[in-house]
Amino acid sequence: MNLADTVRTYLNRQQLAYRLIPYPPNQELGRAAASLDLPIRRMARTVLLKDAAGLLMAILPYSYILDFSLLCQLLQRDLEPLDGVETNRFFQDHGCKGDSRPPLPAAFGLPALVDASLAGDGDDEIYFESGSGDSLVGMRGDDFRKLLVQARWGQFAIPMDDLDFPGGAQSLTPHNLTGLANRYTPTPSRAGAESITELPAMPETVREILALRTDPHPSSRDIIRLAEQDASFAAQVVYWARAPLHGYHGVVDSLETAIEQVLGLENTLNLLLGSSIGQAFRIPAEGPVGLQALWRHGIYCASLVGELVKILPDPACVKPGLAYLCGLLHDFGYLVLGHVFPARFFLLNRFLAVNRHVPLNAVERYVMGTEHWQIGAWLMQSWNMPEEVIAATRWHHHEDSTHPHPEYSNLVLIANRLLHYVGLGEEHNNRLPALAMFMLGITHDQAMAALGQVHASMAELDALSAVLPLPPEA
Repeated sequence: MNLADTVRTYLNRQQLAYRLIPYPPNQELGRAAASLDLPIRRMARTVLLKDAAGLLMAILPYSYILDFSLLCQLLQRDLEPLDGVETNRFFQDHGCKGDSRPPLPAAFGLPALVDASLAGDGDDEIYFESGSGDSLVGMRGDDFRKLLVQARWGQFAIPMDDLDFPGGAQSLTPHNLTGLANRYTPTPSRAGAESITELPAMPETVREILALRTDPHPSSRDIIRLAEQDASFAAQVVYWARAPLHGYHGVVDSLETAIEQVLGLENTLNLLLGSSIGQAFRIPAEGPVGLQALWRHGIYCASLVGELVKILPDPACVKPGLAYLCGLLHDFGYLVLGHVFPARFFLLNRFLAVNRHVPLNAVERYVMGTEHWQIGAWLMQSWNMPEEVIAATRWHHHEDSTHPHPEYSNLVLIANRLLHYVGLGEEHNNRLPALAMFMLGITHDQAMAALGQVHASMAELDALSAVLPLPPEA
């Protein structure tokens, strides 16, 4: 247990009393507070932002969500968050370890904005990261505020308790989105959720692929012809077929071999389908739920679902190709949100970037007035996707098994939780769902072994996901 040198030097110079509180190394701040029985409301966290004028440190309680719309109104600046790698690099360059981010702007030579919620009772203790990665600093609130005397104060954060969303299980449609949007989205972006009166038309390529999927005897020549329409996609399909995950020991030197001998017709059609659907929507490539992240996560999830299917004690309970498709498409509700509400979707990505610890559904409801799984299920239903895909899209965040086709949504749920271990996706919960595991007959060790198989093919998966399904230029 120690202090980062920069933090120790600064605090000693201020001559203010503080105490060090040890916790397990590199434990996430919220879990550290819970394990130490410290009030989460008095845990101060740091977010680094930037614009043309330079860096800014925002400081707020851990239990609050940073509201970008309020922050930009307050400062009249077009700030954007540093990503996690950039933020960690900044603090590590100043002697901090891991992802420890002390909220001490003067120690790091930064201007700061502090949320007014931290201006509380002077006798209340405030806690923050020490920079060592294995301890917290605790000090009286009045003393902590003395460290921020040069900072600007204002209201730009919202208590997470205020993000309660009644009726979360309802099926939202354009007819009942209006009130929810008005209540739960930031003021600058409220109007518009009710304007989802229709979805983009299904592209002809998607119709052709769906027709081939339902054909009991599809022609490999037809599938190869579709794949060859995108040269980069075809090349990556060949590369992907060489991945150790498939266990193929022959030479894969052509699209024909990749499809007919390794991947199979159905999985190739599924990849083509995901790519073609992506081209029907226009959303940013960058961001936590931008097209690049969605496509990469979908490919990883589909591959992991495929590995989980192999270990099911009752393999007949699911169709492997359909399960793969569920993993690939389950988050495509974001495509609709980004396509219909580009400004609000841009804001959503910023909110997610600076509120990584906040449950994804809470941020979506606050910014968008709805959630991706609700809109995604609507999309899949509107486009006459298989019922299993609709169910997996609708229920992949739910741990109960009382809904239709639970095997498929449970496989996606388990895969998403597993992918948290390798830092993929916005799923904060890595606790494997006990009921879903029991219903499918999968043990913890089997699930982790399946993750290991996918992890061994990360290079090939990343290469495949790098071929973004970008829409054509207008």
